[in-house]
Amino acid sequence: MVIPSLYPSLHDPAVYEDPHLFLPERWLNPESKANASPKNYIVFGAGPHRCIGVEYTNINIACVMGNAAALMNWEHLRTPDSDGVQMIAT
Repeated sequence: MVIPSLYPSLHDPAVYEDPHLFLPERWLNPESKANASPKNYIVFGAGPHRCIGVEYTNINIACVMGNAAALMNWEHLRTPDSDGVQMIAT
């Protein structure tokens, strides 16, 4: 059984310019490297094994984020652990 790790594939600088930055606009340009091959973004799989719930998931995430942006207090309090990156094996 092969279980791919998503972290290295989603942080490949050859595919995603500045991979450690949160840049959702990188997918807005159809000519960008991020959109060159949909198979590079393997979170939902690709080809015949692509998750059938990908559209539902994206719509649901948009609804949740819209509600969260309107209803929540987004103040961030820094702690000594704020800059730590936690790596969890898949």
